[in-house]
Amino acid sequence: MYQTIRKILFLTFVGLALTPSVSMAVPSFARQTGMDCAACHTSFPELTPFGREFKLNGYTLGERQWLPVAAMAQFSVTSIAKNHDNTGTRLMARENDPQFDVLALFAAGKLTDNLGMFVQWTYSNNGAQNADGKFVGHSGLDNTDIRLVTTHDIFGKNTVFGLNLNNNPSVQDVWNTTPAWGFPYNGPNLPIPGPAFSGSLIEGGLSQQAAGLGAYFWYDRHLYGELSFYGNANKFFRVLSAGQNGHDGSITQLDGRNNPYWRLAWNEDWGSHSLMVGTYGMQADLFDDPVIHSGPTNRITDTALDAQYQFLSDPHIFTAQVTYIHEKQDNKAGFDPACDPSAGPCLNARDYLNTFKAKASYLYNRKYGGSLAYFNTTGSNDPVKFDNGGVNPVTKPDTQGYVIQLDYNPWTFARLSLQYTGYTKWDGSRQVDTLGLKPSDRNTLFLNTWFAF
Repeated sequence: MYQTIRKILFLTFVGLALTPSVSMAVPSFARQTGMDCAACHTSFPELTPFGREFKLNGYTLGERQWLPVAAMAQFSVTSIAKNHDNTGTRLMARENDPQFDVLALFAAGKLTDNLGMFVQWTYSNNGAQNADGKFVGHSGLDNTDIRLVTTHDIFGKNTVFGLNLNNNPSVQDVWNTTPAWGFPYNGPNLPIPGPAFSGSLIEGGLSQQAAGLGAYFWYDRHLYGELSFYGNANKFFRVLSAGQNGHDGSITQLDGRNNPYWRLAWNEDWGSHSLMVGTYGMQADLFDDPVIHSGPTNRITDTALDAQYQFLSDPHIFTAQVTYIHEKQDNKAGFDPACDPSAGPCLNARDYLNTFKAKASYLYNRKYGGSLAYFNTTGSNDPVKFDNGGVNPVTKPDTQGYVIQLDYNPWTFARLSLQYTGYTKWDGSRQVDTLGLKPSDRNTLFLNTWFAF
């Protein structure tokens, strides 16, 4: 492992030495505004107050570029605490091997004075694994956010009104408490063992699979409100799920295009400080079988509370974020009231799932940073919905752990991160499971280099 780390560190610093040292000459938003990347981000993708203002104004501030494109590349090494179970089966391939992970291309910037976009296409070098265990690359449309905006004075206060088209609920949000941009901002690209149930539907369950249309307002840089409606990214909206396979059951299927997403937040900026408190959520009707798009549906309702505090100064930056999501699952499509538990497991009529995440980070001189995060998932006891394949006899989604991350940012467009994820509870249990693994055996160490240009 140490030889591997030395190799990737050497390659990282060689790459950094060959990278141009003028950050405003790289990503398209920086070129458009004529500002350093640090004007919008503390540490990408975390936004500053100006970054939030830029996004809410539809990416239209500054001068339109004739070619609003940018790119991002990532390399990594991943290690796991114990890479085999009690049968000798390996839990992950390519452990401790340096990997080229991701190349992303962005079309991002101002189109007109009222229209702007953020469109990401991502090639994942280890994006899929064949039946024979070999890794193959895969590419597809990633996070996409297109905005049409206008401004008016309401009661003497500047108000931004916007229309939005996107393919991932919460990708349009500007605070880093919502799932699309929440911490951890990066993680292993190789397939690694993960909890059977790590989060609610809104936490990535519809990303690059749904098409959302909505409207929002931003009043006096204080009050934000949004209402959007989501449906499957198919037919006219098929481009929003380009690269996704919707015919093999791997994509969650929504019923109709009237599945609402809402957001309400209050923001205060004073001096070097900013504070947001808010709520967001979504209600979605899903077909029980994602391959068959007819018949009864299950209703998922996610309701969240969140808050974010930032202190921005020179040379100190501190950020704290917290979010709590409560998910109600109405299993009306799959529930059988005549099911006999003595003959086999029965699905509950209703279930719940809660996720809680909290994170604090510090950045010194915009170069040296550290983050500490805590996550906790809890839920109902349901032998059908939360069946973990017999790994644990407890059929609950409860998983708990922490993330420690250290960052070095030689420039605002380059980052070297060392991330450690530890588990204290896994799929409902703190004990050794049927594979002979305790929760901490899944702990991972992730070394990552990130470049934007």
